Amino acid sequence: MDTMYSINQLKVGSINNCTYIIINNDIKEAVIIDPAWDLEKIVANLNTNGVSLSSILLTHSHYDHTNLVEPLLKIFNCQVYMAKKEINYYGFRCKNLNPVNDSDKISIGKLKMDCVLTPGHTAGGMCFKLENKLFTGDTIFIRGCGICTCKGGDYNEMFESIKKIKEIAKKNVLIYPGHYFEGDLKYESEYLKRNIYFHINDKEVFKKVITLSSKKNDYAKYEQ
Repeated sequence: MDTMYSINQLKVGSINNCTYIIINNDIKEAVIIDPAWDLEKIVANLNTNGVSLSSILLTHSHYDHTNLVEPLLKIFNCQVYMAKKEINYYGFRCKNLNPVNDSDKISIGKLKMDCVLTPGHTAGGMCFKLENKLFTGDTIFIRGCGICTCKGGDYNEMFESIKKIKEIAKKNVLIYPGHYFEGDLKYESEYLKRNIYFHINDKEVFKKVITLSSKKNDYAKYEQ
């Protein structure tokens, strides 16, 4: 565990969502990434650690990643961050909403989180990077990537976003995906070598493979 901050990973919901709570141990404040499904579990985690919630970071606007934003705002009145492109495309609205762009930084006391724009699953998907830790939402998973068939999804943009993450992952980062399907809730970038999408260099082949994968998706009803 890092002495300056700690990361709590919460498994929530019936479709294997991951919600992440990052705690700044110096100032006893936390940010939460993609809060969904289990309000009691999230609030209990914050209370157990004796921290207040300062910010909510949203990787994208799908319901299974955002459905606890309003309840948490009623309790903590914190700030909310989402990609400007995502906000504008889908008309996402909530109190205290702050639009962010690629390469922007979000502060948690002295800690700085980098915003990494990764469209493809949605029009304005955003990953968040804290030192060597990358929170990828539905852009990349352990052995797959997010579907591109929902509104605002785009195969070409997803192809480019995966290339972008692949470059970042070369620097020995830990990947924290928005859903878990096997193993731990985080995995080293070395593990990404097993992800088929990191080995596809042709966009048309990429589209064919991801289309077949999307047909097997069991949580597409939440991806609207």
